[in-house]
Amino acid sequence: MMFKNRLLLEASAGSGKTFALSIRYVSLLFLGAKIESILTLTFTNKAANEMLDKISGLLKELKDRDIEIQIISELTGLNISELLKKQPQIYQNFLKANLNISTIDKFNASILRSFSLYQSLMPDFKVGQGIDENRFLTLFIQAIIKNDLYSELIEFSIYEQKRLQEIFSFLDILNQKRDDLKDIKINSFDINDTKKDVLKIFSYIKEIFYDCSSLSNAAKKALSCESPEDIASQTWIVKESLNEYKFFKKCYVEKVDGLFIELKDALKNYFLAKESYYKLKYLKIFEVYKSVKNDLNIQTNTLEFNDITNFVYELLQGGEIDSEFLYFRLDSKIDHILIDEFQDTSVTQYKILEPLIAEILSGHGVKEFKSFFYVGDTKQSIYRFRGGTKELFSYVQDKFNIPIERLNTNYRSKQKVVEFVNKIFLTKIDNYHAQIPSNQEDSGYIKVSKTDELLTLVKDEVIKLLNQGVNEDDIAILTYANDDAFIIKEELLKANSSLNITTTTTVLLINTPLVRAVIELLKYLYFKNNLYLVNFLALSGQKLDTKIDISTFSMKKELSFLIKEIILHFNLFYYDENLLKLIEIANTYKDIDQFIYECEDIDIPSPKKKDRGIKILTIHKSKGLEFKHVVVVDRFKKKPPSRDNMLFHYDNIILKDMYIRFKNRELFDTAYSKARDALKALDVEDELNTLYVALTRAENSLILCQKEKDSALAILGLDEIIEGSVIPSKESMKVIEYDDFEYESIKTGFQEKKKSKNSSSSDINAINFGIALHYMLENLNDFRLDELELAYWAMKNRFEIKLEDNQAKQIKKRVENLLKDEKFISLVKGKSYKELSLIYQGELKQLDLVVEKSDCIVVIDYKSSDFVQAKHIKQVADYKKALHDIFKKEIVGYLCYIRDKTIEFVEV
Repeated sequence: MMFKNRLLLEASAGSGKTFALSIRYVSLLFLGAKIESILTLTFTNKAANEMLDKISGLLKELKDRDIEIQIISELTGLNISELLKKQPQIYQNFLKANLNISTIDKFNASILRSFSLYQSLMPDFKVGQGIDENRFLTLFIQAIIKNDLYSELIEFSIYEQKRLQEIFSFLDILNQKRDDLKDIKINSFDINDTKKDVLKIFSYIKEIFYDCSSLSNAAKKALSCESPEDIASQTWIVKESLNEYKFFKKCYVEKVDGLFIELKDALKNYFLAKESYYKLKYLKIFEVYKSVKNDLNIQTNTLEFNDITNFVYELLQGGEIDSEFLYFRLDSKIDHILIDEFQDTSVTQYKILEPLIAEILSGHGVKEFKSFFYVGDTKQSIYRFRGGTKELFSYVQDKFNIPIERLNTNYRSKQKVVEFVNKIFLTKIDNYHAQIPSNQEDSGYIKVSKTDELLTLVKDEVIKLLNQGVNEDDIAILTYANDDAFIIKEELLKANSSLNITTTTTVLLINTPLVRAVIELLKYLYFKNNLYLVNFLALSGQKLDTKIDISTFSMKKELSFLIKEIILHFNLFYYDENLLKLIEIANTYKDIDQFIYECEDIDIPSPKKKDRGIKILTIHKSKGLEFKHVVVVDRFKKKPPSRDNMLFHYDNIILKDMYIRFKNRELFDTAYSKARDALKALDVEDELNTLYVALTRAENSLILCQKEKDSALAILGLDEIIEGSVIPSKESMKVIEYDDFEYESIKTGFQEKKKSKNSSSSDINAINFGIALHYMLENLNDFRLDELELAYWAMKNRFEIKLEDNQAKQIKKRVENLLKDEKFISLVKGKSYKELSLIYQGELKQLDLVVEKSDCIVVIDYKSSDFVQAKHIKQVADYKKALHDIFKKEIVGYLCYIRDKTIEFVEV
């Protein structure tokens, strides 16, 4: 299994997509790729952060990742000893590098900021806040009147039966497709001539029937049409022959069917002409809309993500910049591209990336090392309404001749869940590949219930789960609509008012008061605009007449240190988790300029706001998540029919035409009929994909609550069933079963959770010092001096901002002294386990270091204090007793005091 320079990975739900992408990224580093040359893109900040954590964790813990290191060895052709030799330097480089791991929207924004002046924008444009609707409406109407299109707008509104706000929504859809629209051709039919043709042929048919003396009043009524639209709406127009219509049978003559055929053909031409007429009006109105929106974007310096995508595409297509100049302004040459969730990519987003992809793949076979990799699952394509184009999956594969591999093992769900999902979708989704459960135990729980008392059913199923030992935190209820979530929440609280229930998204970090205050002050320092200063003073609790000396703060400092300086200067609560998270995020920006321009895009949740209890969310919001027990709820209300009168017809990724919907048009317009059928098929596919996403979120239990009538789940063809048994929740921490010391430790985030909320500033500093010391020690794989520098950088990058001046260097010196201590080196010879957590007699024990030797087990507890304390001795004594009762071996315990100039061991 050697590394492939081009690869498409089809990864079904729960099959380890992020794992595979992380392996690919790390393999690139071992093959010599420069970190800055690897562009890694996904679609949400959550996914980007998860990817970064996976890659960082894998690089850091490579020695202990037996499966991963074996795969990397096979991909790179390097043996394991070669990988481990390279690992320290590669990890150190990774910690210091500017990483190109982001959302595709953020990547596009970075391009636009670099070239914003080409589009008459300032580089500090805001993102995602939308535009002032009232101002936009005023400017739009003014422009419509100026272009003599007011009557067309009114006519458009009447025909579409839409309010102005709905028209804007429709124009927004056109805006998403603005690049596609340029190739649309409009036929030059004359609407008046085609209308005359229809009415003329219809009059001949009418004369024939009226010549019949036995023509009934019902037949006369059916022929009382005054317009082509009236004719097209009649029930008899759907017949193959007019003889099939009961009211015409008595007066039918054969020659009328010849005219009937001509009538349908004339109706086709009439609607083509009418369609051309409306297309011209729509596109004229759209051009005004686009122009006003672009002007307002520039005036307000505010963009939505679709605007950014369009601006960047037009920038690249305009020929003003080429790829070499693009690389220069982005500060790196992109040699490797990895794209996650490729099925969600829009055509325009792909076209922005296509020149980069083409350039990478055109170098295949030459000495320069380049690669392209994308991963996703078309079964999870549920964002077509936002422009996601699953057809790109195979289009790119065919265009660049990219080999495909599939991940079909499900590591998420229990066997019964996997088999249930396979059984449903094997015959419903084209080219469905059945998944294999990683765990072959016949476990899991499936239940399908049907009733018209849907709300009661959902409540009862949740209560049953709770009564069967399932924790609130392990339950997720998936709905079709946000309104359904609130209805369910109310019903559950009626049943049990003490339930914890989450129905909304977490509070964003940048919207928490202190973080927002710091951001506002940074903007003040950057832009010198007093509005930002007032915002800062109000949010931080300062007096509004407080004077701030700008010279106090150096804008040349690293961003994270500037933020720390602001926090300390104004006596903000420095150890607030939100502020610490802001400092951590600041390290991912290359300079303050980038942060100022892009900070409003940060959609990371506040670490202080936790989603506790039962989670109720829409299926679309559940994508990418997983839950122990999932309850999928049918629609409470029937899905409303589409009110869009425009139908877009694509051939693969190319927009071939757009059609206006007219009643019964499919009966006499074959091309329109095919386009309508294709769209219906896509709608069905979307429904199936949505349900596939819903059903594959479950790990242990999957419960479906279906209505008897008008059910969105009816498409699955399910019978009521109950299979398996509910697996009760386990405690969040459990006793680990050990077998000759072969076990996996529970990570609890070092000892950070032990700090007291009421600690004084000096206490907190001491705690942070100890945490950073422990972190550096944990990063030493074999306690060798040649590992010191890498462990120091890992600690420095994470904790220096929380430490006082020079404390990071003090920690490094203490650890260096420890690694030179002969007693310590002798004690750690053996198989070591760092930061080991276990529960003994109901209490959590956190062991800094455990070493397995042939004749005994050594437990070492690190301390940085100056004095030996009785409570420390008791602590290690407890550790010894717990380990002895578990392993039945001799246990030797030590306190290791790592001081500024001395190392002291106290045997317990």
